[in-house]
Amino acid sequence: EADSFHEKVRQSFLKQNADSTFTPELKIIFMASFKTFLKSGHPPTLFSAFLYFDFCFAIWVLNGAMAPFISEEFNLSPAQKGFMISVPIMAGAIMRFPLGVLAQYIGRKWAAMVEMGLIFTALVYGYFMVDTYSEVINMGILLGIAGASFGVALSLGSGWFPPKYKGLAMGIAGAGNSGTVLAMIFAPPLAQKFGWQAVYGFGALFMLLPMIVMLVFAKEPPDTHKQSLKEHLSCLFEKDGWVFNLIYIITFGGFIGLSTFLPTYFYDQFHVTKVEAGQLTMLAAL
Repeated sequence: EADSFHEKVRQSFLKQNADSTFTPELKIIFMASFKTFLKSGHPPTLFSAFLYFDFCFAIWVLNGAMAPFISEEFNLSPAQKGFMISVPIMAGAIMRFPLGVLAQYIGRKWAAMVEMGLIFTALVYGYFMVDTYSEVINMGILLGIAGASFGVALSLGSGWFPPKYKGLAMGIAGAGNSGTVLAMIFAPPLAQKFGWQAVYGFGALFMLLPMIVMLVFAKEPPDTHKQSLKEHLSCLFEKDGWVFNLIYIITFGGFIGLSTFLPTYFYDQFHVTKVEAGQLTMLAAL
């Protein structure tokens, strides 16, 4: 049945290209095909993975959004600003592999719950205990845990779907990188009104939402393959893996690096307000 839908979609695309019209029939076929996709997996788990990834991504770049406020309070040098912004990014990259391994032993759902619990703790620490630059760096290391969500979210979201739909499922879960936009839109105005430390307190409260959704609605996918630690580490010796890693560093690394640094760049170089710096970064991230 699904194959017949795909054939109809292909034929409709050919017809559309011939007469340059987007027909109601094509819309109906797309909707029917999407319903078939949803029925083939577990949509609540997919939504839970998206929400989890979205909020984690927002927290991961939060220090970047807050950088103009923190830099002004502690009178940071350019080198200190760059280091402060880079710490969560590097920490997230390092922690991604261990979180993925943990998910193999306790399940992806519970690995996500553990991660969000640690993020909640880091945000509470940021709200109550960060008063110096060194403490901001410590908080950045803890917030880097949010960047490890890649190791779980995409696999969790796509795990219930058959192979032919896994790419679409991962794309939907991966759309959670829109959390960058959320952080840049909402964090600076909140910091302007309540102070930058309060933003981390708000973040802790908001983090409860994906935790509750994950706990209530998500189910552990059945595509579980137990592997030993040695088997996990074997991927480090795959040449293709390092090639794809290099491509990933340049593409996604460029995106996340610019997204976190642009608020500081706009504020320092063009003397816009801190809120405007966040808004400009949001436009760039889109």
